[in-house]
Amino acid sequence: MESQNYINSLIERSRAAQQVVENYTQEEVDAIVKAIAKIIYDHAEDLARDAVEETRLGFFDNKLVLNQRIPLTHWDYLKDKKSVGVIDNDPIACVKTIAKPMGIVGCLTPCTNPTPTPLGNAMCAIKGRNSVIVAPHPRAKKVTCRTVELMRDEIKKLGAPEDLILIVEEPTLELTNLLIQAVDVVVATGGYGMVKAAYSSGKPSFGVGQGNAQVIVDRGYGNHHEMAKGIISNRSTDNGLPCIGEQTLILPNDEADQILSAFTANGAYIVDDPAVVDHIRSVLFQDGVINKDIVGTPAPVAAKMLGLNDVPDDTRILLVRCSSFGKDEVLCKEVMCPIIRVFTYDKFADGVAIARANLLFEGAGHSSSVYSHNEAHIEFAANALPVGRVIVNQPNAGASGLAYTNGLVPTVSIGCGTWGNNTISENLSYKHLLNVTKVAYRIENAVSPSADEVWNA
Repeated sequence: MESQNYINSLIERSRAAQQVVENYTQEEVDAIVKAIAKIIYDHAEDLARDAVEETRLGFFDNKLVLNQRIPLTHWDYLKDKKSVGVIDNDPIACVKTIAKPMGIVGCLTPCTNPTPTPLGNAMCAIKGRNSVIVAPHPRAKKVTCRTVELMRDEIKKLGAPEDLILIVEEPTLELTNLLIQAVDVVVATGGYGMVKAAYSSGKPSFGVGQGNAQVIVDRGYGNHHEMAKGIISNRSTDNGLPCIGEQTLILPNDEADQILSAFTANGAYIVDDPAVVDHIRSVLFQDGVINKDIVGTPAPVAAKMLGLNDVPDDTRILLVRCSSFGKDEVLCKEVMCPIIRVFTYDKFADGVAIARANLLFEGAGHSSSVYSHNEAHIEFAANALPVGRVIVNQPNAGASGLAYTNGLVPTVSIGCGTWGNNTISENLSYKHLLNVTKVAYRIENAVSPSADEVWNA
């Protein structure tokens, strides 16, 4: 009863704040969204330091970049978008669209990104005049509470109700479950258990899926050193924790040695002895489940845990050559440390088939990359791969839309569609947290076509 009373209190406070903001103008709403983004941007360093210290996950430099990039890109995207009143007017169809809030958004956030995730989701929610209650991961509760505290202070300075953002200060599984059953809509950014709980809450929910990004390199792509630098930089970020990190390299067999040389020149270490690969398999996965002790460890540390004692200390990623793929190779599951599997193909379609099998084994719906100058090959891969995003000639970090290297919507919550048991297959944005009313006017002098005209058109 005590837990229920606590959640009821949060809901009551959140509802009262949301009802105030529901009457705000676009300018008033945008002022709040900008303010909470700017304060996290300004505190990027200390929040990054606190996140690493509390969670013991990732690197300060990587978290610093995210704490700066996410508020910047999100605000740059949101600043000129309509989310209050009439947001669209179609004079041909004679339909106006009016935006309305959903209400209270429950945001479940992970320990891997405990500061940018509540910010990004809060910006999208408040853009639609919703209120937010954050349920942090227990391993990151202090730094997430600090993030929310900073945002609340900025909201208060604007004369708006600071309870527009609230947080479960001492998170437990019971409190999180009670929260997601009480809010109006849930955004779950984190592991499979968290997302499953959200979809089982009985409330409309948006979740994310597992990453297992495949990289297909086409014949004749060239520029292998630049490609290798980008992939290694992205995959080694936060010791391989981000879901947008590349997990598999699929190379043309007659160019594989040349491409792999570019990787070794940029800090990769190749493992191709079948006996050693077999040992890695037995240590990395136990009964099909990844060894938790190796998750989030840098490449040299992971190498020692895997029995590779001659790996240089400056190694950034491990490349493991495999012969089997998909469900026949447990190593093809998502690996949350700086390891990339390597396969070769004869025909491009064979390379796509390898990527597809690996995704259907684990990670379907998320994203993959193609390095190619052949538009027919790019479209072939995009049609064949069960993913929501195919990233072309750029690191797979582009799937998040945060790097200004493509036109994808910047997000902290990557939808994976029905492939990944998610509601949406695109990047979550403010538009997913809006209710809309369609105002349909009579089309004057409208003429209904005959049945023959319809069927024979």
